[in-house]
Amino acid sequence: MEDRNNHDECWESNSVDNGAESMEEVDELDVIMHDNMNGGFEPCEPASGMSFPSKEAVKSFYRQYASRMGFGSKVRNSKKGRDGKLHYFILTCSREGTRVPNTLKTLPTIKNNCEAKITVSFKDGLWYIMKAVLDHSHELSPTKAMMLRVNKNTSMHVNRTIEINHEAKAVMNKTIQSLACDVGGYRNLSFVEGDVKNHVLKERHTIGKEGDGKALRSYFLRMQEQNCNFFYDIDLDDFFRVKNVFWADARSRATYDSFGDVVTFDTTYLTKKYDMPFVSFVGVNHHGQHVLLGCALLSSEDTESFVWLFESWLRCMSGNPPKGIVTEQSKAIQKAIQLVFPTTQHRWCLWHVMKKIPEKLKTNTEYNKNIKSAMRSVVYDTFTEAEFEDQWSHFIKGFNLQDNEWLSELYNERSRWVPIFLKKDFWAGMSTTQQGENVHPFFDGYINSTTSLQQFVQLYDIALYGKVEKEFEADLRSFSTTIHCGSNSMIEKQFQSAYTHAKFNEVQAEFRAKINCSVSLRDVEGSICTYDVLEDIIVEGQPKEAIFEVVFHRDNHDFSCKCLLFEFRGIMCRHSLIVFAQERVKQVPSKYILQRWTKNIKRRHSCTRSSYDLIQLKPQMQRYDNLCKDFNEIAELAAEFEGVSHFLQNSLHDLKRKVQSMALSTHRPSSFLHK
Repeated sequence: MEDRNNHDECWESNSVDNGAESMEEVDELDVIMHDNMNGGFEPCEPASGMSFPSKEAVKSFYRQYASRMGFGSKVRNSKKGRDGKLHYFILTCSREGTRVPNTLKTLPTIKNNCEAKITVSFKDGLWYIMKAVLDHSHELSPTKAMMLRVNKNTSMHVNRTIEINHEAKAVMNKTIQSLACDVGGYRNLSFVEGDVKNHVLKERHTIGKEGDGKALRSYFLRMQEQNCNFFYDIDLDDFFRVKNVFWADARSRATYDSFGDVVTFDTTYLTKKYDMPFVSFVGVNHHGQHVLLGCALLSSEDTESFVWLFESWLRCMSGNPPKGIVTEQSKAIQKAIQLVFPTTQHRWCLWHVMKKIPEKLKTNTEYNKNIKSAMRSVVYDTFTEAEFEDQWSHFIKGFNLQDNEWLSELYNERSRWVPIFLKKDFWAGMSTTQQGENVHPFFDGYINSTTSLQQFVQLYDIALYGKVEKEFEADLRSFSTTIHCGSNSMIEKQFQSAYTHAKFNEVQAEFRAKINCSVSLRDVEGSICTYDVLEDIIVEGQPKEAIFEVVFHRDNHDFSCKCLLFEFRGIMCRHSLIVFAQERVKQVPSKYILQRWTKNIKRRHSCTRSSYDLIQLKPQMQRYDNLCKDFNEIAELAAEFEGVSHFLQNSLHDLKRKVQSMALSTHRPSSFLHK
């Protein structure tokens, strides 16, 4: 009788022990080694004919092989003999199996029809591998595989610390510092951000300014010792007192290479204790998560301070300004940006603008409510600049607001905050045309107006650890699971294979929204087609129709849509997708698949060592550091001579191709490469 189970199983639930093996016996067989060509030893891979003294030894061997190669494992089949004892079982890749897709719910699934497995049988007192299939149908990653549930090795120390049960009260009484000491430092804390927030600010101490300044200086020096790419700058007044401080760790600087195109300058936090506003530079990664690109403490919020800060930040980022920056509505910030970032597009945070309506238009409650509703409609529900101009004029006249200075200033600066004026440029999802804008302060839950500098430098690493872990977990989900397509569209499959889960979900939302659209061909001129897409929308709770013009080029499949969603967020819109379907286009040009949102690119910041590294990433980061050190030494030698430099560059090009080939053959099995 064959027992079939699609989930990870405990061995004890599928078998009867053939005698109790000691833990030492199992441990000795954890890693089976064989001779390599150089006379040393290396871990071997499963092969037919290999024998083991116990089923636990087989399980341990295959699990370690899976973790080393970069995949999870599970029990797929087991069979008992007439004596009631286990005689046969199959271990497979955790991505084995196929799930029938549900077009209504495209939830992630780990199943990928992977056929990698070993078949194990009991004979003459030993367990033999009868068959071994090593090829996988998906990419492998040893670093990410360490975080799979079946491969995790959680320490009892950390489990005791974060266990949410009857011991929670005792845990709450501990400070973060003592927890870090328990596990050997902040970097070894393995709980996530949500666990930290429950107790991170429970204990407060009165710290003098001098102690805080020393703590900040000690922190900077310690960070530079750990990684020379840690950057900080201190601005002193005429009496050598600290005015402004800026810093960015090595990971933040590396992150800027990938996600520094659009930046939010966040001035949400204010440390009232010293009258020093805490500010941060924040970007958005390939999952739509916030990533830190630098921090500062300023003595005042004037143009001079902001100029100093922006210049320091620009030096830190190798002189590369962002393409776009989002800030609050501030004349001092605006002037500083014009001086330091003259080529950067500057927009205001729409949420902050709309939040000021009750304050700036003080009237009776009912009247003010009507003004707010009417203004929101003008801002969010106009689809062309001409339409906005017309609706704004009606709004101003209708409420007799011609003399309101705040509204006049807003109108003069409409290109900085009104969505329809911003949509022609890329903002990485940092602004939306929906009624409301997601404002998420980066250090929420870790600092507030009473947090001292000494407390902050102690919490900084913990806060960043939580953010890095969230990104790593999102990488893991995009790597180890698949979101099924909701249709048979080859274009949807194209985005499925390329984009992270978060961004593919946005693409799928546009595919689903096609149901609200109908398309008609208006004009054809040569290879250029102009379509009208009629969409049923809801405005202020009422049904409405909107027409969007889509221009499609049949020769190269380029398109442009009046909604400008792709230009604005980097996601193809429902209107263009329905036109592509009408034209029977099966693949979109590669330029419409932004590398910024893809999941299969190696990004430098993930290999950069910082003070808040994940334990799972440390071996990879150490190898990266060692290689960079060797490369730098070679570059220093070669740079002295033109001929040697030319030779090295040619050699590196050849070496790069060989390394890429080796990496592919190691982590992408042949069955995956030839798909």
